[in-house]
Amino acid sequence: MKRLVLLLGGLLLASTACLAGIVFLLLAEAPALPIATVDFLDVGQGDAILIRSPEGKTVLIDAGPSKGIVKLLRERDVTGIDLAVITHHHIDHYGGMDDVIREFHPETILLTDSPHTTRAYLGLLELIEAEGIVTVFATGKSRKVEAGSVLLTVLPMPPVDSSEENNNSVGLRVEHGESSMLLTGDSQEAERNFWAGTCPPLVHDCDVLKLAHHGSRNGTDEFWLKLVHPKLAVISCGAGNSYGHPSQQVLRVAGELGREPVHHGAASPSTQTVKPPRPISDRFATKPNCFVILKTQLFGCQVLTAFTWGSS
Repeated sequence: MKRLVLLLGGLLLASTACLAGIVFLLLAEAPALPIATVDFLDVGQGDAILIRSPEGKTVLIDAGPSKGIVKLLRERDVTGIDLAVITHHHIDHYGGMDDVIREFHPETILLTDSPHTTRAYLGLLELIEAEGIVTVFATGKSRKVEAGSVLLTVLPMPPVDSSEENNNSVGLRVEHGESSMLLTGDSQEAERNFWAGTCPPLVHDCDVLKLAHHGSRNGTDEFWLKLVHPKLAVISCGAGNSYGHPSQQVLRVAGELGREPVHHGAASPSTQTVKPPRPISDRFATKPNCFVILKTQLFGCQVLTAFTWGSS
């Protein structure tokens, strides 16, 4: 079972009653706007992120370690995938991609170009070739990909790190209207510092940040959190995992920067848990063309409550 840890700005957690009133007011005054949705899918100890544009374009970033990804996508009425991304060559990010390819036939797939030697990954590459999928590799230059009105900017890749595959992760800045999200796979300090030095506008001030490497100590630090300055951060990790994710140090640093932890799922680390209010709606917007983080579930257990952030 999956645990997703959400870290929100303290103002959003002032009180359940206050927050509910704010949301109601925003719902009453906000005009109907196109909405891009983001699902952090419950794939256990791994990553799988589904992005859908108002125009019906579908992007899947990683596919988790398991074979359950197809069921999760079907439950969300996915019938095809325009772009699939494998951030790097670790099984907890690509383990379900072969099933995704056979079931949903992605038009294009974006990969990292680091060396690959495992039998499982080589087999996946053979399947991609056999299916005739257009293959694009992340390079040392950034590139932009449009998925309807959702814009994905592929961060430039640093020189290949032959000693640490996590530092070969594909990074993406995802934008829709005035909203932005940063996804960086399992990147560690060396790769994050490369991005901070070579393309700071692409990583600075994002509304949503997925903390890298499942909330591990090497996936996030104070410098990175201050640079990105997210309103909402998400940690995706398996409940009761053997790695100790998320790191208590990461939660402490985030807390010192004003992000209070909110836990969803069966297990919680030994920190104070703040319960979010029940959402008024699964779909609402507080800023033009915003993302809505949708609730996800596995085996009937909801692990992420639907809400978004304020405009301040």
